[in-house]
Amino acid sequence: MAKRVDAALLSIDNLSLSIGGNRILTDINLNVQTNEIVALVGESGSGKSVTAQAVMGLLPKKQTQIESGTIHFDNHNLLALTSKEWGKLRGNELGMVFQEPQSSLNPSMRCGEQIEELGRQHLSNDLSKQALKAKVIEALTHVQLPDPERVYEAYPHQLSGGQKQRIMIAMALFCAPKLLIADEPTTALDVLVQKEIIELIKSLQDEFQMSVLFISHDLSLVANLADRIAVMQAGKIVELARTKTLFQNPQHPYTKGLLNARPPKDQRLRELPTLSDFSHGDFQPQIVAQKEREQQHKKLYKQAPLLSAKQLEKSYLNPSLLGKQQRPTLALKDISFDLYPGETLGLVGASGCGKSTLAKALVFIDPANRGEIYWQDTLIEENNKKQIKQLRKDIQFIFQDPYAALHPLKTIAAAIDEVLIVHTNFSPLERSERITALLTQVGLSPDFSNRYPHQLSGGQRQRVVIARALAVEPKVLLCDESVAALDISVQAQVLNLLNHLKKELKLSYLFVSHDLNVVKHMADRIIVMHQGCIVEENEADALYHNPQTEFSKSLLAAIL
Repeated sequence: MAKRVDAALLSIDNLSLSIGGNRILTDINLNVQTNEIVALVGESGSGKSVTAQAVMGLLPKKQTQIESGTIHFDNHNLLALTSKEWGKLRGNELGMVFQEPQSSLNPSMRCGEQIEELGRQHLSNDLSKQALKAKVIEALTHVQLPDPERVYEAYPHQLSGGQKQRIMIAMALFCAPKLLIADEPTTALDVLVQKEIIELIKSLQDEFQMSVLFISHDLSLVANLADRIAVMQAGKIVELARTKTLFQNPQHPYTKGLLNARPPKDQRLRELPTLSDFSHGDFQPQIVAQKEREQQHKKLYKQAPLLSAKQLEKSYLNPSLLGKQQRPTLALKDISFDLYPGETLGLVGASGCGKSTLAKALVFIDPANRGEIYWQDTLIEENNKKQIKQLRKDIQFIFQDPYAALHPLKTIAAAIDEVLIVHTNFSPLERSERITALLTQVGLSPDFSNRYPHQLSGGQRQRVVIARALAVEPKVLLCDESVAALDISVQAQVLNLLNHLKKELKLSYLFVSHDLNVVKHMADRIIVMHQGCIVEENEADALYHNPQTEFSKSLLAAIL
């Protein structure tokens, strides 16, 4: 159906605002037409979510100062609404889907009840309890949730991340809003579920003829979704264009940086471009030749493996059914692979496939029920504490969320010092010197030692986590979704750093991710996992360009 474009449904004109005395938005001009999808793209801190919150009336009233401008929605002056007027508009004509569904849903209420609560607030009082439930079931069916009766009765913790996000979409659309604001609705989801949510929003938008303001930090994510894209940087819109025009001919250096910081599909670059590379004109990255890759692989695989897993299995019992007869759930099934010195081995698969379970089993954090792990041809025994301690020194973790991985009340120096105290006999002076050297190694100045995690950006925090992992001179870094929570340009910086450290320190990586573009850029070989099993293993470029299994093909098809 051809799109009907009338007068703007949402108009933001010359909006400038401060929160707590700090200027956040400057001269924002943005409109969303009837039945149009507009994407608002930029990095963390660029002002995207603040813009959405301003439209939804969710900014803190006492701390927010509107310095200039207006926001109009369907003949409403949003900046002049009373609390009572907002109560009628929000959730009714304006719907919103937030980034993290787990924190947006009430954990103590059944999912169906939470949607009904919204219905009682905005729909006719004449609706009976049965009619309201039927309407909720219909809404759950509309967002393609299987077994909507079960989902209606379920609590949030009983659903997957993708199912919870569908609940949030059903809730946002329950009263048929004219405008849906989706604030990073796919960030925490794996690539397959991410594709499903994008396609669902697009189909629902077309069906209900509504407008959508879609917020993301990833330009490639919105390429097949948005009619127009606005790019934000430091509280300003630096570029606004139709999607095809913006991708084919970006004008602003920041837009060019965002487009090029993501690993390309058809080439392997020596280093990923970063935003600074585009600040003084166009940047031409170096491409790694196929012949060079082949020579590297010949050298790599002539060596003996550093780490070997043989026929690992891991099963769990359902804790809610303890005391009852039950069959264990197999999380890992017959897992065997080798990791070679100097190799980056990619491990990919959808959420719940067993990637993180395998990573924890390798260092006996959550040991396998059966199978063997060899370190440099020596069998590691679960009850040998000396072996386990040395293994955990040789294999260090870099986790997905750098903020959660650091103690909020400890300085950066104290966080790194903990590892040195446990694993070395260094004196306090030697430890201090080592901390300074480590921070320098990951591109941070020594004065970061006395800062706390909340005083650092996401990329800086991840550099600290990498420095801490390097503190005891490991041979393997186990990167468990270690760049998934980072902005695209910051992700490029961290990936470049990891490749530099790998070469400088002769490290090996087990690189766990659901992002095949990132894994292809980093990995020499890739293992694909599905439902606890290894379903494919091959050289990275070969697997990417010629997958052999249906599941691998579906993963590649989901890359947006």
